[in-house]
Amino acid sequence: MKGGCHLVCGPDSAGRSALVGQYVSAPLHISKPWREEGGLLIVNVINSTAGLFAGDVIESTFEVRTGGQMLVTSPSASRAYRMPSGQAAVRQSIRVSEGGWLEMLPSFFIPHAGSDYFQETSVHLESAARFLWFETFVPGRVAHGEAWQFTRFESRFHLSHGGRAIARETYSLTPHCPSVQALREQFPSGCHAACYAAGADFPDGLLAAVSMLHQPDCWIGCTRLDAPAIAIRLVAADNIRLSRALVKIRALLHGAFERPVPSLRRA
Repeated sequence: MKGGCHLVCGPDSAGRSALVGQYVSAPLHISKPWREEGGLLIVNVINSTAGLFAGDVIESTFEVRTGGQMLVTSPSASRAYRMPSGQAAVRQSIRVSEGGWLEMLPSFFIPHAGSDYFQETSVHLESAARFLWFETFVPGRVAHGEAWQFTRFESRFHLSHGGRAIARETYSLTPHCPSVQALREQFPSGCHAACYAAGADFPDGLLAAVSMLHQPDCWIGCTRLDAPAIAIRLVAADNIRLSRALVKIRALLHGAFERPVPSLRRA
């Protein structure tokens, strides 16, 4: 199956954040967007099938124009299922104009045993754009004894700010590659998360506060990028510890942007 979505957020005729352009095709679906009290537009993007199968290709674009503010999230975990042959692929393109705000907050990604998954994300931020990106990974159906039994998880990520590349990462995880083996020695069912934040003043105290969340069962690293941007990595013993740390990190980052932490539930 080939599908995806194209969402454009910008001010409507009354100056409120709205979807001024949209296209959605199966298997994706979006719920009716709503606004927080501060005007933030919240959009749930949902895979209306059980998950991803061999041969599925999802291509999505998200754009926020000047004066728009949007949070894109999902109500439940995304899954890739067993693939005796072939691969599932997800490609995302993200653009945020000056004065725009975008937070990408999907739920956990869970690759089932035997799945082969590829994702590519390209993010382009104008100089005064503000952006928050979260990505979380669980190594399979842990409760079913399927940790690290997927075939492959491959990811490419590119982030540019003001026309300059400030982050690029490419990795491929397989159950027995050296990096995964090292992680499994520490956390047999280890989960990981990545976060990028750009467009605010991130003082040293903020980075220190993030680093102080480091625990023996949840490792956290934080660094500056060559722009008003930071990158954060987490590795935790399980998804519960990872989630608890991310809640605290998200609150710290919204504080740096001088924004309230938005609720993910419709009032």
